Amino acid sequence: MNEEGLRLLRRSALRVRRSAAWLRTEEVPPAQGDFLRFLGTGGNPSGVIGQRRRTGGIWLSLGGKRIALDPGPGAAFHAARSGLDARGLDAVLISHGHTDHYMDAPALIEGMCRGMSRRGGLLCLPREALALGLIGRYHLGLDPVPWYPGGPVVTPWEDGREVALGPVTLTPFRVHHGPENYGITFAYAGRRIVYSSDTSYVLLYEDEFGKSLAPRPGEPLPAPRAITQVREDVLAPFFGADLAILNVSFFWQHAHRHLTAMGAADLLRRAGVRKAIITHFDRSAAPDAAAIARYVAQESGADVVAARDGMQLPFGT
Repeated sequence: MNEEGLRLLRRSALRVRRSAAWLRTEEVPPAQGDFLRFLGTGGNPSGVIGQRRRTGGIWLSLGGKRIALDPGPGAAFHAARSGLDARGLDAVLISHGHTDHYMDAPALIEGMCRGMSRRGGLLCLPREALALGLIGRYHLGLDPVPWYPGGPVVTPWEDGREVALGPVTLTPFRVHHGPENYGITFAYAGRRIVYSSDTSYVLLYEDEFGKSLAPRPGEPLPAPRAITQVREDVLAPFFGADLAILNVSFFWQHAHRHLTAMGAADLLRRAGVRKAIITHFDRSAAPDAAAIARYVAQESGADVVAARDGMQLPFGT
C-alpha cells in the first residue's frame, strides 16, 4: 500500500470509530419546549410522486418526548435538515398502512434504536400493517444478530386503548379510509391534540334541491345545502379538544373516504373546537391551501391554519 493509501486507511478507521460512537453512544440533548413541526404537508399518491408538498408527516415534542407521526417519504431527510435528531426519538406512530403514512418509518426506527444497536422506543401501528409486513422483521427487532441486537417496543393499536408515553397519553380511535386506520388523541398537561388521520366523515348531505345523497366514489359532488349525517365515532373524540389536526386532502371531492374541507368545517362546528390546523393536501388542493383554511374558518368559526412544509408551532400549556 502506498503512502496515500496508508493515510486514507488511518483516517477512515478514525472516522468510522467516531461515526459509530455518534450513532450508538453519544448522548442526545434533552428536547426543548413543546411544539409541532410539519415535516411535510402533502399526501395521497399524487403527493408522494410529485412532492409539490413534502410527505414527511409531523414531529411532536411534548413533555420531553419526541414523536414522529405518520412518517411518509422524506421524513428522515427533512427531520435531519430541520435539526431534529432521530436518535432522540421516543416513538414512531403509524395511523395506517399507506405509503404517505409509513414509508420512512424504518429509517426513523433505526435512529430511535441507535442503528439497531439498542432496544427501546415505541412503535405503534395497526395490526393489519404488521400482518402485511409493511415494517420488516429487522426493523421490528425480530431477527436480532450480535452486531444489530436492537429493535422497538411494538404496540399494535386497539380502538380506545390508551398507550402511555411518559407524561403523554395516546388514545387511538378507529376511522374510515380503507385499511385498518386510527386517529390519535394526545393528552398532555391537561390539554388534548386530536389528529384525524385520513377518514371519511360525511355520510349524507342534501343538494341544492333538498335531495338526500351519500358521497360516492368517482362522481363529482354537487354543492351541499346541508350536511345531514356524519360519522359520530369520528366526531366524538374532537369534543373538548384544544387543537385539531385535520387531514384535508380535498375541498369536497372523494368525500366517501376523505374528510374534505366541507367536512372539516362541519366537524369543527359540531365539536366546538376553536383551533385547528389542516394538512395532508393532495397535489390538486395544495395551491389553494390558504384559501381552503379561510373557508373552513369562516364556516366553522374556528381559528384555522393551513400547515406549511417545515412550519413549527408551539403547543403552550
